[in-house]
Order: sequence, then structure tokens, then C-alpha cells
Amino acid sequence: MHRWVWSVELGRFESMFDGSGFAIADLSGLSDAQVVDAVGALTRAENAVCARKLAAMAELFGRRTGCADAAERDSWWLDPDAAVAAEIGAAAAISQGLAMSQTHRGVALRDRLPKIAALFAAGAISDLLVRTIVWRTALVESPAAMAALDRRLAQRVTDWGALSEKKTEAAIDELVDQIDPGALRRSRTGATRDVQFGSPSDEAGFMTMWARVYATDGAAIQQRVEQMSHSVCDADPRTADERRADALAPAITHTDFACQCGQPDCDGATGEPPAKNAVVYVVADETSVAAATTPPAAAETAPADPESAPAETAPCSAPPPAFVFGAGILPTALLAGILERARIREVRHPGADTPADPGYTPSRATADFVRCRDLTCRFPGCDKPAQVCDIDHTVAYPVGPTHPSNLKCLCRFHHLLKTF
Repeated sequence: MHRWVWSVELGRFESMFDGSGFAIADLSGLSDAQVVDAVGALTRAENAVCARKLAAMAELFGRRTGCADAAERDSWWLDPDAAVAAEIGAAAAISQGLAMSQTHRGVALRDRLPKIAALFAAGAISDLLVRTIVWRTALVESPAAMAALDRRLAQRVTDWGALSEKKTEAAIDELVDQIDPGALRRSRTGATRDVQFGSPSDEAGFMTMWARVYATDGAAIQQRVEQMSHSVCDADPRTADERRADALAPAITHTDFACQCGQPDCDGATGEPPAKNAVVYVVADETSVAAATTPPAAAETAPADPESAPAETAPCSAPPPAFVFGAGILPTALLAGILERARIREVRHPGADTPADPGYTPSRATADFVRCRDLTCRFPGCDKPAQVCDIDHTVAYPVGPTHPSNLKCLCRFHHLLKTF
């Protein structure tokens, strides 16, 4: 009988951490399913222990400094109480800087995100996700807005599954934009469009370029460069990064981008650029479109003040942000800048009673809905944009119908992985 006792409840794993309840040698006697279960159970236990460690750091910080807010000390040239970081770092065998960053996180969980802290302590979410939440919500100043955000995040975070880093940031930013738009990290760090050429550090023969553009324009440029960089043959000697760099100027100036393999029969040697078919998809709620297109004078209404509402009823009055396939969320304030150039096509929820499409290939309406619903590849951790994904039948056709309930977006790799 194995000493490893399996249970979803974390209390059953307490003995693992004093060395008495777990031996790595036990793994060899487990079935594949039990090993997978072990990974999940130990991950939850690891999360719970990490939460307790951060709480202990926050407790010691408060005792040593008499300061509830670790972040306010960041701007101090010399912190008389910085020894607490050295003390914590020595106990955890980490650097002073890393100890302070973890302590900041513990204080933020205790004072700003108690509901997220409770999920963390239960092992339901990871330290990596907690770090992202603390960072993306750091600019929220209103206590009522912070309480509302904590509540909404706690309601949603366990339903996100294994999201990629970009998906996680987009999901958090969406809630921040609805509850406290001014605190959206990307908006606060600067929403002005700008392009800069050259840097004093540039080496001879090279020029650094930096640009901040609308997410839709950036996604279109990225698509165009990627298309051109893949138009050469496999014998091209350049790396993928070099091909993208070489394709940038032809993509902008509409000049040729030729393969450099040197073979006379190469299809890419002609230098003919691919068709100009880059399309950027933006999904926006009709209320967001209306808010973006309403003249400012007509839109002046008394905004909801999060400070005036109880923490449990703090409003979420802003229209939801748009989402740019491949580029993340687009705040409503920036949506107006692209609508004049956009072709708007309505996408409707099919409803539970909608009949399945005949045949294997979904109709355009069905495909549009599935892509807008999924936004990216549905495989855990993958963030390939939906417009470059295959639409897969979860239950293979014809046993499974061509209906949104049986369809999902999978990138080509994960589609093949699932099929074969």
C-alpha cells in the first residue's frame, strides 16, 4: 500500500511537507492516471503553501515597519526599516530584492485582494497568476473599486483554466477597464501614438525603430510581415527573426521581398510580394460601439462614482472593451479611432434552438460566432488568434453536428494533436 493518499482536500497532503508522507520512489508504482492526479494535487498543495509563505512575509513586514503599505516605500532613497527584507531573504534563502517583491505581493493580497488571497490559500490559483493580478491591478486607487475588482476577479479566475500569459493579462485588463478605466496599466503608461527612428546606441549601419500605434494597426503590420517572411522557401539561409526584420521595409513600402536561397528554380526568388490580404478582427459589444461613436456632448452623463457606493455594490458601468484578435483588449476610448476605417458585421448568438448546419463546413454566420466566442485556440495555454485557427468538431462529424455547441477553434498544431 502506498503511503501517498490521494484526495482533492489539501489537508490530506500536510504530511508531505515534513518529509513523512511522500517518497519519490512511490511514483514508480502508480498508474499513469494516478501520476497525473498527483501533479494536480501537489500543484494545489504548492499553491496553498506559497500563499501561507507570502502571508507570513506580510505579517513580519507589518511588525517590523509599522507600515501597512509596502509599495509606498519604493520611492524612498534609504529605508530605515529595509532590514526586514534582509531578514526575510535570509530565512527564504533569496535575495533582498526578491524578498521585498514577494512581501509586496503578500501585503497586496492581505489588504487589497482578500478574496483572491482566499483562493490562493485554498490552492485554487497559482503564484504566477497572483503575480499578474497584483501587477495589473496596482494602479487602482479607490478602495470601493478595488473591492469590486477583487470580488469580480474571484468570481471569474477559477473559470479561466490554463490561460497563456497574454490571455490572463487581457482578462484582468478587461475587468479593470470596466470598473476603473483610469487604472488600466496600458492606458496609464501612455496612450499617445508615436514613432521614433534611431537611437544614440545604434551601431553603424543599423537603425532602431520604436512605435506605439493602435492595436489594430499593429496587428495588421504583424500579419503582413509574417506573411512575407514565410513566402520564401525552406532553403533561405536567414533565421525567422532576420526574415521578419528584412520583410518590414518591403511590407511598408510595397516593394519586393525575395528569397535568398540562391537556387534558380526557387518559387520565392521572383520577389513578388503576397497578396495584400491582411485582415484584423475586432470584437466589440454594440454598447461599446455606441459609446465610441456618440459625440462627447451627447454622451455627457454623470459617471458612476465607485467611492460613493458600498464595496459590495461598486458599479461596473463602463461598456466592455473591444478585443483585437492577436493583440488583446482595446479600451472603448480607443475604439473610436478605428471605426471609421472598419467594416462592421453583426455577429449574433445562435441560441439553444438553432439547428445544426448541413454538412461538414460551418456556415459563415456559425464560423463568425465560433471565432468571436473563442477568440483564440481553445487548447490550454495556447493564444493563437482565432482567425488563423481551424474550426474543429469536438465530436467528429457526422456523429457530431456542425453546431456551435460542438465546434471550437484549434490552431493547426493542436488540431492535428487532437485528431491523431
